[in-house]
Amino acid sequence: MQNESDKVLIDRIQAGDAAAFEAMVIQYRPKLIASLVKYTKSVELSEDIAQQTFIKVWQKIDTFRGDSALFTWIYRIGINLAKNTFNSKSGRNEGITDNLENIESLIAVNESPEAFTISMSLKAELDNFLRELPIDLKTAFLLREDEGKSYEQIATIMDCPVGTVRSRIFRARELILEKFDEIN
Repeated sequence: MQNESDKVLIDRIQAGDAAAFEAMVIQYRPKLIASLVKYTKSVELSEDIAQQTFIKVWQKIDTFRGDSALFTWIYRIGINLAKNTFNSKSGRNEGITDNLENIESLIAVNESPEAFTISMSLKAELDNFLRELPIDLKTAFLLREDEGKSYEQIATIMDCPVGTVRSRIFRARELILEKFDEIN
């Protein structure tokens, strides 16, 4: 559900107020880029996608229903554009996050050089596994594990039922564990 300041902002933008649109971009652009960088691993690409996102927001603001927060709607557009970017490139799925906060549960960083080397190797393997995941599994997994989103928030962002989100995250975890079992 949107907050009151977003409601006023949306009303002004829908009325054609360019200054209100600029205020929205200033407010949400940094947060959107930070989220997109986790998927693209590229600030430049994330900035391009954010620019495309806000163009789409301007074009489609009349379709915003207010069922979710304004940023959730903007975020969903940005994620969909990022997914489309990766799907259309021949090097599909390059640029998966290396900033997973929960990676420490998979990799124990110790003092010894040998342990550090093993940790870096496991981290590289995890990154490779994430690259191989289907985009919907990867998106759900990263939203949950990297960004700490609730299942309900992910369902809103991905525009699918909560059960589907749970299934995708479960399947992503299952595939990652299978890959780790294969290398051990």
